Amino acid sequence: MRRLSTRSSVAVISCALAAGISTMGVGAASAVEPDTGAVEVLPAGEPVPVSPSEFGYVATHDLTVRASRIDLAEFVASIPVPNQYRAANLALAARFDATVAEALKSPGGCVQVVVDPRATSGNLFNYGFFAIEGKYCD
Repeated sequence: MRRLSTRSSVAVISCALAAGISTMGVGAASAVEPDTGAVEVLPAGEPVPVSPSEFGYVATHDLTVRASRIDLAEFVASIPVPNQYRAANLALAARFDATVAEALKSPGGCVQVVVDPRATSGNLFNYGFFAIEGKYCD
């Protein structure tokens, strides 16, 4: 599993949100209107396996704490994207925020991001955000 710097991690997430991508394993974000219900995420656990065709990294606990302090939804709202992707991007930001909150329920918890470049729904990428138990985080 590859680890990225803070700047690289934020850049990857920001580019994903701006591109109108979809998430795998945690809901979908696309040009279709997302469900506006409560965001549910899996409880923190061990890192998910990443196939050879996917890219994945586990953020450090420190980066996860810092991510909890930023208003990702507001940042995403300020990114110029076609109107048909705005709701999906905001839903994805909400999902990321919920995953961060779930990860931080575990002492030392962190977030894993998995990118699958083989999107099946017409998006550029599929992303998965997963809450990871602290015992698996740096």
